[in-house]
Amino acid sequence: LKAILGVNPRNTPWCGHFLSVVAEKSGRQPPKSSGFAKSWTSFGYAVPTSGAKPGDVVVVRSGRSYHAGILKSLNKNTAQILGGNQSGRVQVSNFSRKSIVSVRR
Repeated sequence: LKAILGVNPRNTPWCGHFLSVVAEKSGRQPPKSSGFAKSWTSFGYAVPTSGAKPGDVVVVRSGRSYHAGILKSLNKNTAQILGGNQSGRVQVSNFSRKSIVSVRR
């Protein structure tokens, strides 16, 4: 992971770095300071949560922390998000729909 992300995942929150790699590999320009999850609130263009589709970038907030990932699915209560630094690895995790602060396409 260190070679791919450009940071040491043992001591650096890396969800934003993971998204940067994905964005660059797909020909998209990551936001400035893309290593910070909150910076992904400026990626692409805004979409209302009600219009979110799989593949959109989603930023969620938990307390004072932010997390960013790629939407897999969304239902009435839960957003399934593929992201890095979820339990220390890349995986799909469930987040409360209420925690979504930004959906970007």
